[in-house]
Amino acid sequence: MSSPTPSAPAPAAPPVGHPDHPDHAAHARATIALAIVGIFVTYVPITAVSVALTTIGTDTGASTAGLQWVSDAYVIPMAAAVLSAGVFGDILGRRRVFLSGLLLTVLGGVTAGLGSALLDEHPLRLVWAGQAVAGLGAGLLIPTTLALIAQAVPDLRARGKFIGFWSMGLMAGLALGPIFSGTVLEVAAWHWIYAPSTTLAVVATLVALRLLPESVPVEGRRLDWSGQVTATIAIAFSIFGIIEGGEQGWTSWQALLGLGVGAASVLAFLVIEHRSAAPLMDLGIFRSPAFSASGFAGVIAMFSIVGGMFLLSLFLGFVQGLGALDIALRLLFATGLGVAVGPLAARLMQRLKALHVLALGLVVGATGLYSLTFITAETGVWDLGWRLAIFGLGNTTMMTAVTTAAINSAPLRMAGMAAATNTVLRQYGAALGPAILGVVFSHELAGGATPEDAFAAALVTNVALLLVAAVVCLVAGRREVHPGSR
Repeated sequence: MSSPTPSAPAPAAPPVGHPDHPDHAAHARATIALAIVGIFVTYVPITAVSVALTTIGTDTGASTAGLQWVSDAYVIPMAAAVLSAGVFGDILGRRRVFLSGLLLTVLGGVTAGLGSALLDEHPLRLVWAGQAVAGLGAGLLIPTTLALIAQAVPDLRARGKFIGFWSMGLMAGLALGPIFSGTVLEVAAWHWIYAPSTTLAVVATLVALRLLPESVPVEGRRLDWSGQVTATIAIAFSIFGIIEGGEQGWTSWQALLGLGVGAASVLAFLVIEHRSAAPLMDLGIFRSPAFSASGFAGVIAMFSIVGGMFLLSLFLGFVQGLGALDIALRLLFATGLGVAVGPLAARLMQRLKALHVLALGLVVGATGLYSLTFITAETGVWDLGWRLAIFGLGNTTMMTAVTTAAINSAPLRMAGMAAATNTVLRQYGAALGPAILGVVFSHELAGGATPEDAFAAALVTNVALLLVAAVVCLVAGRREVHPGSR
């Protein structure tokens, strides 16, 4: 009797998250939802803290520079971490990096909120520390959430819709952050403004631990540590130099140290990236005039959005004497419109070049900011509202177009690096906004200007930069290849 022929071993099942896995659809839905929650949690603190600045300043006696650091302590590490976060995800797994970003967000929120509440002296220092930790988490989350969507939706055409949802999550974070903060401040001390985003990050972490699949490591990827270190030093010290220059004087040792170390680090970063076999930022991408224009516009766009919100919060709080919730409801004219108008701006890019749509957004944003230079302590809610709505319309158009313009202007093989580079430039602009506009505002006040005139002078600086960026985009747009012809 012959022995039975052994059966062939069953083929190994594809890994969880692979398109051929039986549960891929369910995992894809969970991954997309978590990516949207992740980007929402990342952007809530930017505007949530802005509307609380008046309260924080009154309670702690912080100067304008001290309040600038409340905002910049978050966005500086956020900008620095973006460059390497994508590589971390490729090497270590996107699930692990996503969870790390959420945990840092929770730790930062607890440090800034609970920690500062328990400290009788110098609570602002713990706020800065907590903001920095949470900002580092945000820097890990921004590129990782986009990578998770790409992992969940391999089809390029289908993916665009879900990236649109991701963008709406970003804008919703900016819109609802002030509402969360303002509502909390109606019933509790300012330390509790971190509770909503921290709680949501905890919930997202628990869900991700259960449902989020791990990605397969990418072969051959490695981290450019020297590039990361020099980029971080360049970002942090240049912002420090600008803030201290406005506060202590441009010839003070603090300003000279910050600007000097920042400039030296930029040069070191350029040399390192030019020589690196696996650079964080391929400098050759800047040979494209369209990419360089979109990068410059990205810096100015986020400069305008974050810096403008910073100034508006100070003006509405200190000059108009409004509470945090009243400030939040007014800012909703700008941020809330962004969530509604985003899809319309995306459709506009199907008819026009992305750089031209970006230029349009820059001009509309400049128009809105210029109209705000005429507000006073007596300006009513509706008179303020239409001006903020124009500003918000410009912001949405800018944010919708800027990443598309960057990706469209780069070779397809460099699309990921183009998006990452444009993102870090935008976040650097976000750090510069409160720093530079706060310096202009403080300088005008020190020179004897009224708060209304100081506010207007800072906004005019912003308007000029937006218009310069619009011209740059229009010029570069003549050489841009339309996506439909690629």
